Amino acid sequence: MSRSSISPPPARRSLPSRLLRAPLRRSATSVLLALSGALGIATAAPSAQEAPAAPAAAGARDDASATPAEREWQAITDDLTPKLMRLRELAEDERRKQTFRAELARIGEFVRKFQATEPDLAASARVFMATQVLWRGLRRDREAIEVLRDVAANATGQVVASLAALNAGEILLKSADETGLTELRSLYAARKDADPIFLTALDGLCRQVRIQPGRPFPALELKDLAGVAIDTAAWKGNLVVLLVFNVEAPPARAALHGLAAAVAKLKDPALRAVGLSLDRDRKLLLDELAKLPVAFPIDCSGKEWDGAAVQELGLTQIPATLVIDPAGKILFSRVGDVGAELEPLLIEWLAGFRASGDLPARPAGG
Repeated sequence: MSRSSISPPPARRSLPSRLLRAPLRRSATSVLLALSGALGIATAAPSAQEAPAAPAAAGARDDASATPAEREWQAITDDLTPKLMRLRELAEDERRKQTFRAELARIGEFVRKFQATEPDLAASARVFMATQVLWRGLRRDREAIEVLRDVAANATGQVVASLAALNAGEILLKSADETGLTELRSLYAARKDADPIFLTALDGLCRQVRIQPGRPFPALELKDLAGVAIDTAAWKGNLVVLLVFNVEAPPARAALHGLAAAVAKLKDPALRAVGLSLDRDRKLLLDELAKLPVAFPIDCSGKEWDGAAVQELGLTQIPATLVIDPAGKILFSRVGDVGAELEPLLIEWLAGFRASGDLPARPAGG
């Protein structure tokens, strides 16, 4: 595993990047990746301050070989991008008042005009509309999903169909819609040109939905570094933080140290920490663990992303933090370093569960 990598190995990490590195042709296919807004798949949705995906036909205005459709799409995205930025900066009540009726109509007209002559570009424009305008902009999730499902099922181009499926999957995951994800996976798999890499990604999303807050934590078979089974049943009645990491990736290593520091500072008997390491280099892992202020059980299969536990969780990026409540349900799930938020969150949760009687009172002087 690369020291800077926080994503799966090439077979998985390459979902969009494999395509981006492929020889580009001056056609709709060569630009649909930028259109789709799919580069954030399986990660948190962009914040209000983040820019929409780069316009598809970047550079087309100065390229005499650009097609009329590419030039027209460039003009549309040049006009739309700053509007979307302003939309995302609005307060929620103001955002709800926005319709983008004219902008959606303009994209719809573009699609009707070019779907026969440049079907990939027209389908890509629909993906952009669904992801950037309907979902991330207006937060009209259901409408966005319907558009993306239609593209995933009916687009003539394999790549745009695949990216539409993954974008729809991301929205369904954030909605914790397991049924919708299963149906989406079946819909995409029915394509004769369904890409095995994208099918694998959709399978991962179907597993990830099971680790959304409110779900029972899945039964994982974990072993500590000595090979002794970690009794997950004994987690009941405690607040448990499970961190998925590897020490070679700086963000994941920082998350490990942050968790250890929080546990050491709180010294709460009802708080447990468990690590799931994706490291292959056992010595490197042990050297890093020796620097921590507290020790807690770490599972390390040595199989990186192919380990049974991480496969069951369906994760595609690390660090990932899961918090399991005293009843064994997932309380919190986040990909990316929780950072300074972790300690105050743990304090709040511990106090709340004690107030509700789900955790025993803290021992006097403890």
